[in-house]
Amino acid sequence: MIKVNDEIELTIEKLTYKGLSLARHYEDEKGFVVFVKGGAPEDRAKVKITKVNKTYATGEVVEIIKPSKYRVKPFCPLFNACGGCCFQYVDYDFLLEQKNNMLKEAFLQLDYEVEFREPKKSPKDKQYRHKVQYRVSETKNSKRLLVGYYREKTHDIVNIKYCPIQPPLADEMAQFLRDNWHLGAYVEKTGKGLLKSFVVRFSSDIKSALVTLVLNIPYEDFPKYKDEIIDYSKKMREKFPQISSFALNFNPKKNNCILSNEYEYLDEKNYILENLISSDGTKKTYKISHDSFFQVNPYCAASIFDEVKENIIENSTLLDAYGGVGAIGVWASDKAGKIYLVEENSQAVDDAKCNFKINDCKNYEVFLGDAKVKFAQFLKEKKKFGSIVIDPPRKGSDKEALDAISKLSDLIIYVSCNPQTLVRDLKYLDTLGFRAVSTRAFDMFPYSYHIESVTVIKHV
Repeated sequence: MIKVNDEIELTIEKLTYKGLSLARHYEDEKGFVVFVKGGAPEDRAKVKITKVNKTYATGEVVEIIKPSKYRVKPFCPLFNACGGCCFQYVDYDFLLEQKNNMLKEAFLQLDYEVEFREPKKSPKDKQYRHKVQYRVSETKNSKRLLVGYYREKTHDIVNIKYCPIQPPLADEMAQFLRDNWHLGAYVEKTGKGLLKSFVVRFSSDIKSALVTLVLNIPYEDFPKYKDEIIDYSKKMREKFPQISSFALNFNPKKNNCILSNEYEYLDEKNYILENLISSDGTKKTYKISHDSFFQVNPYCAASIFDEVKENIIENSTLLDAYGGVGAIGVWASDKAGKIYLVEENSQAVDDAKCNFKINDCKNYEVFLGDAKVKFAQFLKEKKKFGSIVIDPPRKGSDKEALDAISKLSDLIIYVSCNPQTLVRDLKYLDTLGFRAVSTRAFDMFPYSYHIESVTVIKHV
C-alpha cells in the first residue's frame, strides 16, 4: 500500500474537475486511484504522494519521465506561483475535449441518455477576462504594495504585474496603484490597513472601465480619507481616460467576500455600456453597474446567449429567472413573445429595466424579489410560460424553486457553471417528470477547470 511521501511512477489517464488529473497505482487489477496535481493525460511521471485515503490518494508531479504529446509550455511566467489557470500546461483544443468529458462523466449519474452537442471554445483564450478582482496588501517592513491573486490554497498574495488572460490595461492600472497609493493596505493577520481590494470591469472594446476600491472601514469613517482618495481618483483618471466611473466599497468584515453592499460613487454616471454581437449580426447593448453581475468573458457569453435563444419556443412567453441585468432576456427578446424577468438584486433590476429600453424591447415585465416568492405568485395567478431560463449561482438551484418551475413550464433551459450541482438538480427534476434532452459545454474560463454549459430540459 502506498504511503505519504512515497514517490511512484504513474501514467496519467485524464484530467478531472477541480484542477487535478487521475492516474492509477496498480496493486491489483482495478488500480488504486491517485489524483495528481500537474499531470497531463499520457504523461509518465514520478509522483510524490501527499495524502492517502481509503479509496484514493493525492499527489503531485515531481518529475516528468516521458511527457505527453498534449503537454505544452505555460505561456504565463507566474503560472507556478499563481495557480489560477491550473491547466495552462495542456494543449487548448485537447483541454476543451477533456472538459467536455468531465461534463459527460457527471451526466453518467443519470439513468438515461442525453445528447452532447459539440463543445464551444472561447473566441479568445487570452485577454478574455474583463472583470479583475485583485486582493491588495502590503509588506511588513517596507510597506510595499502587493496587488494580485491568492496563491493556491493560501491567503498569500502573488504580486501580479502581468496576466495574459486579462487586458494589458489591467496590469497598467495595478502598477499605477502600486506606485501612487499611499494610504496603506489591508493586512489580514492584523485586520488593519485601508485598501483591501482593487476591482475593475472593462467593456469588451476596452474603451470604458468601472473602477472600485474596496476599503477596510465602515462608511461613517470615509470622511477621514475622502479628500486624499478623491485626489488619487483624479490622478488615476488623468492617467487612464478609459475610466467611466469610480466607486468606493466599504467592507470592514473579516470574511472572504470581496465586496459588500455599501458603495459611495464619485460620479453621477456609475455604469458602462457593453455591446455584444450575436451570431446573426444583431447588436445588443447592456448597462452594467459596479455591483451588477455580468459574465467576465463577454466573447463566450454571446455564444451562450445564442444557445439559449436557439432553444426557446418562438413567440412564447419566456421567464428569465435569476435574470440579473437582463442579459439573456434582452438577447432573446426578438424571438420570445413576452419576457418576465425575476431578480433579487435591486441594482441589477434597475439595470435590466434600462437594458430592455436601450434595446427597444416592447413586451416585458421586470420583478424585484426572491425567485421562489415570485414563482409562488405566478402559480397562484395560474401563469404558464413557453420556456423558462434559469442561471443559478454555482451552488445550483434548490428543490423548492425547482418544484415551482416544473409547474410553470414544460421547457427549462438551464445555464450552469457547475456540472455537479447541475446533475444534482437534473436528478431531482427527473422525479418531477423532466429529463435533459441535450447539453453543450462552453469554455468561459480557458485553461481553468471551470465548465459552463447550457442544458435543454423537457417534460416527458
